[in-house]
Amino acid sequence: MSSYGTLFRAPGFLRVIGSQLYARFPFGMMTLAFVMHIQHVHHSYAVAGLALGADTIGAAISGPVLGRLLGVYGTSRVLITTASIGAAAMAGIGLLNAAPVVMIGLALIVGLTSPPIQTAARTIYPSLVKKKDLPAVYSLDATSQELIWVIGPVLATVLAAQVNTAFVVLLMAIVQVTGAIWFCSNKEVSQMVIPSSNRRMGGVLTNKIVLTTAVLGLLLIGGFSGVEVGTVAIVPKALAGVVIGALSLGSIVGGIFLGNRVKSRWSLTLLLLLVFVGYAMLWFSPSNPIWISVCLFIAGLGVAPSLGILGAAIAGNLKAGDAAEANGWASTGQLMGYSAGAALSGIAIDSVSNTSAFLVSIVFGVGAILVAIMAVDIMSPSGKRD
Repeated sequence: MSSYGTLFRAPGFLRVIGSQLYARFPFGMMTLAFVMHIQHVHHSYAVAGLALGADTIGAAISGPVLGRLLGVYGTSRVLITTASIGAAAMAGIGLLNAAPVVMIGLALIVGLTSPPIQTAARTIYPSLVKKKDLPAVYSLDATSQELIWVIGPVLATVLAAQVNTAFVVLLMAIVQVTGAIWFCSNKEVSQMVIPSSNRRMGGVLTNKIVLTTAVLGLLLIGGFSGVEVGTVAIVPKALAGVVIGALSLGSIVGGIFLGNRVKSRWSLTLLLLLVFVGYAMLWFSPSNPIWISVCLFIAGLGVAPSLGILGAAIAGNLKAGDAAEANGWASTGQLMGYSAGAALSGIAIDSVSNTSAFLVSIVFGVGAILVAIMAVDIMSPSGKRD
């Protein structure tokens, strides 16, 4: 824990990580909020699902584009502008009893203008701490993200029940705008100048570290979506959220106790192996909610530290101008992984059985380990800046 103490004492670090956590909080509520509200308005899960898909596609497209624009127009201008446009689209979803096509269009706008808070924060972190502390920084960042996914869905369902679904969507809009303003008010953010990249759009993907990070993120998050869909199909709905939360809880514990210990070139492979072991253990009792929770907790221990290594690889080996776009591509890879894992798991459930969704996660897990082994030299902490 000593390395975390060093991080907390770094000037500006707590302000930046705290404000970015608040600014990103709407993402933890968005899935349930959109589904609950749009289904309530149109009485159709199909419309709600299409809207959520449009938001995901929009975010996948905008990630690298907006990350690149941080260096062109400045961090504050890009973040506050996109946050405001996206919040206006959220307000439209929450307040307008619009036609389904309009709801889907507004959700697409929300995704396309998703403020690149995480990309900006991950580009700024290297200026706040020493390079040797970067793995711990990004593990802590990934751990804080798990708090969003643990608290966000619970808060969304409670507020929807106590007030209404529109209130949850409007709250997301307010938090997004105020969070962007708070984050940009930090002098470490407002005074940070991210150089414009000299590469053409997408050129950073020729860097092996960026491409490997995007692929590994796709496989890691794809595995998570597989167990999530499988758990929802197997476990009673009242327990599903708690069972899935065990993975996030494990990720938080892993981020705190393992994230500052990733020193070896084989650390990423070993962490991904731990994730795989958790998924593989599901097959011993794939219908028991308690056993599923235990297995997901074990798998979760490796998630935040793994994401921390991926983030540190970009920060430690790319110049700031390229790192912003690279972080955007990393986010796009994770979104694509989640969508692919969820889609394949749904097909497996309909075609074979509910528990076959776990097999999808195992396949993704094996793929992640193989890529990590093949890329052990590429992802080595001793890599040179590009």
